[in-house]
Amino acid sequence: MIGAGMADIEINNLSFAYPGGQKVLWDLSMVFSPGQVVSILGPNGCGKTTLLKLVLGLLTPPKGAVRVLGQKVEDLSRQKLARLISYVPQSSALVFHYKALEMVLMGRVSRGPWYRYQKEDLDRARAALARIGLEHLSDRSYIELSGGERQLVLIARALAQQAPFMVMDEPASSLDYGNQFRLLDLVRQLSQEGLSIILTTHHPEQAIYLEGRAILIKDGRIKADGSAKDLVNTNSIAQLYSMPQGFVQRLGHLGSMASKTG
Repeated sequence: MIGAGMADIEINNLSFAYPGGQKVLWDLSMVFSPGQVVSILGPNGCGKTTLLKLVLGLLTPPKGAVRVLGQKVEDLSRQKLARLISYVPQSSALVFHYKALEMVLMGRVSRGPWYRYQKEDLDRARAALARIGLEHLSDRSYIELSGGERQLVLIARALAQQAPFMVMDEPASSLDYGNQFRLLDLVRQLSQEGLSIILTTHHPEQAIYLEGRAILIKDGRIKADGSAKDLVNTNSIAQLYSMPQGFVQRLGHLGSMASKTG
């Protein structure tokens, strides 16, 4: 066991392979603590989303364990787990005409019966929409919103859930450039308020901007784990994505982001 507090998410010697497929993750061990922002970077197919699904209890590991508050994820009820970890997927394939406010209210299901919301639930949902700047869209149909607006509504839903940990799978992928950095600023604010955020991203400059921790994964193994400011540089990114270092240097993003956060 690696040292962890009772308020942590702890991963020990975690391995995973899909049925009939090759191994996706190899003996991962890490701890996520309250108030951290953890950016997980790595090429497509390296196991980032699989790792998130294991943390969320959507997959069961054949080897190793994920523990939340000292308990194995698979031993927690879905309701109890939802009170501990909220989830922002890359997208939501919704076909019903729920209003944006109703979508956010779904984050309150872990607090009470489905569709029997109290005043506190409505207040929390409206406050979450206001925090992401979409309170004016509360009565709009979710499926009529733009892709970026839908993603922000999913983030508001996770905020309304009031879980101490938030897992985000490439949360900025549907957002325009301005909204990407508004989201990153929100993530930083939330972590300063004590929320622990674990997110995947393909944008190393975003990991630097968040000024948190970075975990670099390649071929299902952890290649580096530490301060994003120290780990994320042209050399590590070139190795992680099998790119010529000169090409990464010509992009110029890493240096510019580092200067902004320094």
